[in-house]
Amino acid sequence: MPVTAIGAGGHPSVSEKATSASLARRIRLWAGFFSKISYPRDLPLVIGAFRHRRNLTIPDHIWSSVDGIGGFLSAKEAALLYRVALDWPAAGAVIELGSFEGRSTSVFALAGRHVHAVDAWSLDVADLSAYAQGSVNVDGVFARFMDNLVQLGIADRVSVHRGDTRAVEQGWGQQGAVLFIDAGHTYEDVSADLRLWTRHLHPQGLLLLHDVLGDAYLGVTKAAGELLSSGRWQVAVSAGSIVGFTRR
Repeated sequence: MPVTAIGAGGHPSVSEKATSASLARRIRLWAGFFSKISYPRDLPLVIGAFRHRRNLTIPDHIWSSVDGIGGFLSAKEAALLYRVALDWPAAGAVIELGSFEGRSTSVFALAGRHVHAVDAWSLDVADLSAYAQGSVNVDGVFARFMDNLVQLGIADRVSVHRGDTRAVEQGWGQQGAVLFIDAGHTYEDVSADLRLWTRHLHPQGLLLLHDVLGDAYLGVTKAAGELLSSGRWQVAVSAGSIVGFTRR
């Protein structure tokens, strides 16, 4: 057995135990996901996501800047958003639905894109999962969001639109190169955001949906599966729980 495969005294090392625990956790998560998705509806989505999986890295100084910001974006997912903001060929801003404390907002802005951050920052919404079912101080979250922009020196790259995504869309007149949907996670919320906001996406733009791959928000998975089955969109990229789509 190779020396690197064992720790001191022939026992597994701390890092090996952590790796094993992480692998076991991922297996449980994927097993839960595959046991709950709808067959055959969601299979093309899952196959497309794994076929276009990307293992990207984010520069250390960018990740260290955003890692302390409250939110639910992993390093792999942040790396995808960062590379998209840098390299996606369509010119224009990012339209971000769901900003919370500005974790993903900051990644996009630090990559140089202007961001339209749309979020209700309110408990008067159907999906309160981000706010611990109403036990989190929403105005405190919004204050931290604004402070994070100032602290990172990116406030001039972010336009803030506080309101329900459907209400904000009614007066919307700007086109985006990237549309990142991470607001309400119910099927009804995601379906409505897709129906309303994709018309503001550049014809060669990229649509990104967060929390598609996982068993916590199957309404997001269902909405993404229906989007793909419409025949008008195709999977272009994925990382973590994010799946990206382009128009056919």
